Amino acid sequence: MPRRTSSVAAVLAFAAVLALAGCGGGGGSSADTHTYVITPSAQGNLAAGIYVTIVSPVPIPAQLLRNGGSKIVSDAKRPQVCSVSKTVQGTHGPGAFLSGKELTIKINGSNPFTSIACNGLKKATFKASDLGTG
Repeated sequence: MPRRTSSVAAVLAFAAVLALAGCGGGGGSSADTHTYVITPSAQGNLAAGIYVTIVSPVPIPAQLLRNGGSKIVSDAKRPQVCSVSKTVQGTHGPGAFLSGKELTIKINGSNPFTSIACNGLKKATFKASDLGTG
């Protein structure tokens, strides 16, 4: 993978992992889940046209939802590329309240980097210490 492509993959995967704690967010919720949809911020519009949906069993505080410059949107557009569910690990940092909770991250979009972001997300460990630092 060329260096620029791997850098883009790292940025998008990191944006998706940070989105776990809502570096941007919004959307609706049902009685058992809370759903947030964001368009992540990335340099050079690398994330243009990408929508990240976070489904959490607990609400995510607004202060975490506004970090990182992501935009809040009402719903994801474009085709869904992947959906990854994992349990958050660790007990440190602003995302510690999510430790032990299973979150689902869905990535939608037609940007060529969505599949790269999905591959990175599938390999990533959801760590509480990384959450909310966007």
